[in-house]
Amino acid sequence: MSTVRAELPLNLDRAAAWRRLRDLSAPHLYVPGLTGAAFTGPQREGAGTRRRVRAAGILALDETVTEWREAAGLAIRLHRGDRGPPPPFRTFLFEYGLVDRDGRTWLVNRVRYSLRPFPWGARVDRVLLRPFIARLLRDITLAQKIHYETGERVTGVGLRAWKRGKRPSRESQGS
Repeated sequence: MSTVRAELPLNLDRAAAWRRLRDLSAPHLYVPGLTGAAFTGPQREGAGTRRRVRAAGILALDETVTEWREAAGLAIRLHRGDRGPPPPFRTFLFEYGLVDRDGRTWLVNRVRYSLRPFPWGARVDRVLLRPFIARLLRDITLAQKIHYETGERVTGVGLRAWKRGKRPSRESQGS
């Protein structure tokens, strides 16, 4: 199982951060590229909650909460119905967490995944997949921090502006 991790301090107390994190209807507000999310069952939080996320209006993936730690975090399994995650992955799990450190609340996110067997899989993971997933997770974690602290939707354009140290205009954020 491969693991990548990203963490950032939040300018929020733990209770406020947990209120944002537990809102499973909102990933499209901080995951650049997602255009929407909809629950696919009656449950809205806790282990077993299911939702479908859409990227660029084309790709749809299912997500199921596999772990719910009240006020501390959750884990979400990415899959396509009963077929598991898209190739080349055998498993793909997002873990979102909150920890207290140095008198602050930190957002600590991880992606854990394994690959289906294929020639040169370990090398492809080390050279291509792991660096790509690490960049993606850093971007998601930063966008999540921005959304949690400002309440604003974070788009790809807006995230690039934040990374350059500039607060984006409301128009570039798609408000």
